[in-house]
Amino acid sequence: MRITTLSRRGPIVCFAAACFTGLLGTAVHGDYSSDPAAPTVLISTANDDVQPKVALGPGGSRYVSCFAGAGYDVRLTRVDGNGNFMWKTQSILVADRSMSSTQDYGLASDSAGNAYVTYNVTSGVELAAVSPAGTIEWKATVATSAASSFAGPHVCVASDGAVWVGYGQDSTSRVQRFDPVNGVASFAAPIIVTEASNTQIAADIQPGLSGAVILSCVRYTTFSGAKILRAHMFNADGTRPWATIGSSVFTTGSLQFGNFPSFIADGSGGAYFCWYTSSPLQCNVQRMNSLGTVLYGASGIGVTSTTAGFNRVSPSMTLASDNRLYVFWSQQVPSTSLYGVYGQCFAKGVRQWGNDGAAIAPMATVYSRTWATASLIGNEVACFYDDSPSAVQDNIRCAKVNGVGAVAWTSDVATGLGSRYRLAAIVASEDGAMLTWQGGLSTGASDIWAARIGADGVLGAPPSVVVGDLNNDGVVDAADLTILLNQWGTAGTADLNNDGVVDAADLAILLGNWSA
Repeated sequence: MRITTLSRRGPIVCFAAACFTGLLGTAVHGDYSSDPAAPTVLISTANDDVQPKVALGPGGSRYVSCFAGAGYDVRLTRVDGNGNFMWKTQSILVADRSMSSTQDYGLASDSAGNAYVTYNVTSGVELAAVSPAGTIEWKATVATSAASSFAGPHVCVASDGAVWVGYGQDSTSRVQRFDPVNGVASFAAPIIVTEASNTQIAADIQPGLSGAVILSCVRYTTFSGAKILRAHMFNADGTRPWATIGSSVFTTGSLQFGNFPSFIADGSGGAYFCWYTSSPLQCNVQRMNSLGTVLYGASGIGVTSTTAGFNRVSPSMTLASDNRLYVFWSQQVPSTSLYGVYGQCFAKGVRQWGNDGAAIAPMATVYSRTWATASLIGNEVACFYDDSPSAVQDNIRCAKVNGVGAVAWTSDVATGLGSRYRLAAIVASEDGAMLTWQGGLSTGASDIWAARIGADGVLGAPPSVVVGDLNNDGVVDAADLTILLNQWGTAGTADLNNDGVVDAADLAILLGNWSA
């Protein structure tokens, strides 16, 4: 951790400094690397470590989960804003599994700084709650049946703090709500999403307003038939204000087989969706309001005005502080080695970057350009992507894009031999963005990696900060002390040692940096 110390006064200085030094001594250090050829390793076992996900943690920290080791166990780590590991071990074992393959799973966090992970186990689905200190607070059985098959569980935290899990079971989807304190289920049995003669399998779950959640499902009639998206809303009491069969996100075209797109809440009780169709390979967006009504037409809006000439796949989106939707995707001239990464901005359902979108990485002859991943970088927008010069090298790059679609800068994030894929991005502290991915030099030997990049395009940990300057005015004084005392006992921004609670240890740190 990088610390700028200011003038210190009084005998309390020695106590605070000693306290802080002792706390740092319990952490494993590994600052975010500033060298793209040597990124930071988060989780590494002797086996394949795969499918990283990232979520907010308290005090500027971030949680990262993955499947790791023999049996694809579930592991979780927490790093601070500089990339230091926050627990005595680099990661904790959440679930010891014996799986021979993987499905999707879910990671979320709440305002108290707790993390929630949901995943498949043999003949069922499980949910685990983990404290900021790395303690497993409770585990709950979401579903169990030796006679059923289960698909990719997802988790979110509703606005009232309740934890919801959505998952697929056989040809249906199901949701259950849990108390965040003790893991007790709210409903006697999970709520079932079913439709006569059709299958609906959960794709994602996100919070709405007033404790409600929205579940998206991939819906199809036959195994080889067209696959569309349906959305369902569930109130905190389990009632369903939308149609029982759900509201269709789109009706024309089909998702590619095995594609279960994620979506994001719009902050007004509705949601934004993006996906790509299989024939033709084109990307679209849709917005649905809190009533379950689609706002961008029956089948959404294409990211470009034409489908001719290019395959456009795997869109990723983010909602920025300007309340505009930014979408990025990979683009290819069919049956060629011409690849690019492009983006589009939507304001109230209207394309802002022209009919063809903006070139983030223009069309060029390369091995591939994939994994376009939208992210906020401070209050601005960035796109991470994999730029591969050959079959044995994936270079990850980041481009910051301004409001008119111009690329402000492009920086290398990770370079060199080896595979790098399954990118997951999140906003980071000090106006940056954090990226995690899996990769390695050989098949079956992936590790989980991470990098942080600033809004200026500089790779590595953020600049030194004054620890205890909670109002960011450059000094640690009575105003900061007031903020800390008002957050006492919570997991607020005054949690200076990132242990999940504002207490005497944080007070000692603040007083140790007193400058007024």
